[in-house]
Amino acid sequence: MSKQKGFLIAESLIGLTIAILGVIVMAITLSGMHKTERVLELKTDRAYAWHVMKENNLKEVMVHDRIYKMTGNNHVYDSQEKEVYKIEK
Repeated sequence: MSKQKGFLIAESLIGLTIAILGVIVMAITLSGMHKTERVLELKTDRAYAWHVMKENNLKEVMVHDRIYKMTGNNHVYDSQEKEVYKIEK
């Protein structure tokens, strides 16, 4: 009977370990997806701002609480990050 209890405890510990590892992997995956989503959103916002400025002859435009300025052909300045980004077609 004591061997059976030891086996059940070991089996429970292995199951708990697998469940914890599953939760950890899922959390890491979701955080990576969130970061990728944010990067793509910013890239899309820059391209959209460039398009709006070019089509409407504007010098600056605000998209999602960020101010973008036209700085030349295919380049946009993000005033929040203080960087110039090249827009690829």
